[in-house]
Amino acid sequence: MRVRIVGKASQIANAVRDFPAAFHADFREVRPLAQQYLNESPPSERTIAPLARELRCVLGSWGAGKREAPELLGRDEFVRVLGDPKLHSVLQALGRRPLSSLGIVGGRRAFNGQPASENELDLFDSTLFLALHTLGERLFIQNTNVTYPMKAVLLITGLMPAFDRQVRTGLQRGGFAGMEKEQYLLPSDSSRADGKKITRLPFLLGRCWSDFATRLLEGLGNSPAPELVNEPGRVFDVLLFRQSTASVLVKLEPRTAGWYHLD
Repeated sequence: MRVRIVGKASQIANAVRDFPAAFHADFREVRPLAQQYLNESPPSERTIAPLARELRCVLGSWGAGKREAPELLGRDEFVRVLGDPKLHSVLQALGRRPLSSLGIVGGRRAFNGQPASENELDLFDSTLFLALHTLGERLFIQNTNVTYPMKAVLLITGLMPAFDRQVRTGLQRGGFAGMEKEQYLLPSDSSRADGKKITRLPFLLGRCWSDFATRLLEGLGNSPAPELVNEPGRVFDVLLFRQSTASVLVKLEPRTAGWYHLD
C-alpha cells in the first residue's frame, strides 16, 4: 500500500494556482507567527498576542461561526489558551514532528526513516489528540467535529491536512475509503477507525512526500506559492482540497478499505 503522486509537476503547480489566493495569504500570515511562538519556551506576550489575533481572524475567514460551523470564542480567550504552558508544550512536540519526518518502513510507522517504537507512537497519537481536544474545547463554542481543531493544528504546527468537507472528498476520490461522510466527529483517541485515520494519514503522506519529492518540489517551484516547499502538510491540504472537484493527483494504491490499519 502506497500513496502516489499521479499528476505531473505542471498539474501540481496548477492545483496550487487554482487554490483560493486568499487562503494562501491567510496561511502566510499565521505560520510565521506560529513558528515564533513555538520557538519560545515559555511563550511570551510578544509571540502569543499576534498569533492569537491572526489565528482567530483566519479561522473565521475559513468558516468558523458560519453556517453550521462552531462559533469562535473571543480574542482574550485565544490569548489565554495559547499562553497555557501545557498546550504550548504539546504544540511544540507536534511542531518537532513535521510531515517530512514521518514515513512507513516495513509496514510500520516511522520517524526519520526508522520504525518507531510502540511508546513513541502512543505518545505521538496521544499528543495529537490532546492538541485537537484542547483547541476544540477552548477556542470554539460547542465544537463536535474534527474540522476546526484540525485547521487550528495545521495553522499552528503545519503537521497535516485538516479534514474539512473538500479534503475528505479529495481523500475519498484518491482511494481513501470511509472519508466522504456528512460529519466527521472528533474521536476521543486513536483506538478506533476514525481516530486511526487521523493518526495514520500523516505517515502515509510523509512517505509520499519523500518518494515524490522531485516532482512535488518542481511543481511548487513553478506555482504562486513556492514557499510551500517547507510546508508539506499544507501542500497535501491544498492538493486534496483541489482534487475534490478537479483531477486526482494524490492516490492510494491499491485502494484498501482498511488503509489506516498500520502499526
